[in-house]
Parts: sequence; C-alpha cells; structure tokens
Amino acid sequence: MSNQSHSGTPILAFSDKKPARLLADFLTSSNIDVRIIKGKPEAQENLDSQGSEGSIDKLHYQIVVLDPSDVPNALKIAEDFVANPNQAKYQQAAWEVGSSFNENADKPSASSKKLKAQAPWLKELRSTPFTSIILAICLGVFVLFFLGAFDVIWQALTIQSFDELSQSHQWWRLFTPAFIHFSVFHIVFNLIWWWVLGSQLERTFGSMSLVIIFAIAAISSNIAQLVVSGPNFGGLSGVVYALFGYVWWIGLLRPQWGLGLPNSLIYFLLAWLALGYFDVLWVDVANEAHLFGLISGCLMALATHQLAGKGKKR
Repeated sequence: MSNQSHSGTPILAFSDKKPARLLADFLTSSNIDVRIIKGKPEAQENLDSQGSEGSIDKLHYQIVVLDPSDVPNALKIAEDFVANPNQAKYQQAAWEVGSSFNENADKPSASSKKLKAQAPWLKELRSTPFTSIILAICLGVFVLFFLGAFDVIWQALTIQSFDELSQSHQWWRLFTPAFIHFSVFHIVFNLIWWWVLGSQLERTFGSMSLVIIFAIAAISSNIAQLVVSGPNFGGLSGVVYALFGYVWWIGLLRPQWGLGLPNSLIYFLLAWLALGYFDVLWVDVANEAHLFGLISGCLMALATHQLAGKGKKR
C-alpha cells in the first residue's frame, strides 16, 4: 500500500478508462468518495488488474480514495472487482451514478457532486432499488388490509393448492404470500431483517442477484408451508431466513467478500427457529417456511461459492 498523497490514497490503476470508470462508479454508489487521475501510478504495491502480462508502469488511470477511513473497504471492493469485473452490479452502479467520472478529472464532476449532495436516504434507495420495492409492497399491502381491503387482497395473493394452480395458472401465488402480514409486530420484525440483509446483498451482488434469491426463497418456503399446513399463511419470514442463511454461509465460505453476521444474531435467529417448533412463542409461526427458507439460503450460498471457484489466498 502506498502512502497517502495530498489528494487522496491511490488503490488501483488501469490502462483502460472503461474498467476504471466502472469501479469508480461502484465505489461512489457505495458512498465512498473517489476520483480518477490520469497519469503515472503512484501505488506500486496495490492490486494489478492486468495480470501477469500487464506492466504497472503502463497503467494510467488511477482510482484515488479521498477519505482515508474508506480505504480498507475500498480495497476489498477493488479486490472483488479484479477477481470478477463482469458482475452485473458494476454496470448497474454505472447506470445509477451516470458514469460521472472523466479520465483527466482532478476533482469530482458535476454529476458526482449532485449524487454526493443527495440526502443519505435517497442515496440508499438508489443503491438498493429491489430491497426498497419489496419493502414498499409489503407496507402497501399491510396498509390496504387495515383500510378494509383484506378480503380482496387475501383472495388475490394467497397461495393455492397444486390442483388449483394447475387449473388457474396463477403461478404468481407461489411467492405473493410473502407480501402478506397480519400484525404490526409481524411486519416490523420481517421488514427490519429484510432491509438489513437484503440491502447488504444487493449492494454486494447487484439487484438481479437479489431478485433470484428472493424468488427461489419465496417459492421454496411457501411450497413447504403449503404442503404441511395448507394455504392459510403469509409473511416474508421464509425469505428473511433464506437471506440469513445466505449471508451466514457466505461469511463462512468467502470471508474476503466482507459479508457476515455477528454470532449473537446467528444464535438469536436459530433459537427463534427452534422455539417455533416447540410452540412456546406468543405468535403463530410458519415453521416450515422458516426452515426451508434457511435451507434454500444456505444452498444458494454454497452454489455461489462453487460458481465463484477457488478464492485467492489472503
């Protein structure tokens, strides 16, 4: 790692401006202030994005982190970018930020200043659109329930038996029970965990990855609950347990990706799952949705680990 210069800390350099812009946009969308400087790299010991055939002396587009406290997180993101620069989340960040960097920029462009000037909550929503959409749908359904539309929404969103689905072809019912909540405690508990875990995954892997995780988790947990108890259930908790299992196992399998949960939270969520089966909780719990959501999340994390191949030794 090179010493910090008067204008920031250089972390990575490229010979091509396109990957430099992609990484810079992603760092900006992650609330890390950076700039791109064109010229001879100052950092000689940081990540070499060109592999064995590239020469560090030929790299001319430097990513410079402006705040020293952001450097450790920026280096982790840069390492992940070098390992797999084709992840969809980078292009998505470029669309959101609007490719706000110029290769000869000595200071942030007008677009970058505009993004930085936005309210923190708006920046958060822009970086986690799918997480925000699901949260808004759940809140909207909950409000409509208590405004008198319970019967209409219940009939539209609840799951059906396989015989009914084969006749109606309303396949959306396999995941829409996730939007139904029955009490303030129910929705608050689920949406807090959805936001904490979902936003973490969406910022790391991109919106499309979270869409896939959500769909698989909702369908698997809802089918499991349907088979055991019938169609009269709802809630996002099966998906929440899938996200929990995913983040938990990815943290174990790929610690270099920076995901994970404190042990105290892991113990709490596992204990809540176990207590549901002992029927000692004061609320009705969809136990099979929780269990199969957790299993699906762990299996998806294992699949992600296998698809990513062997990680670099740290």
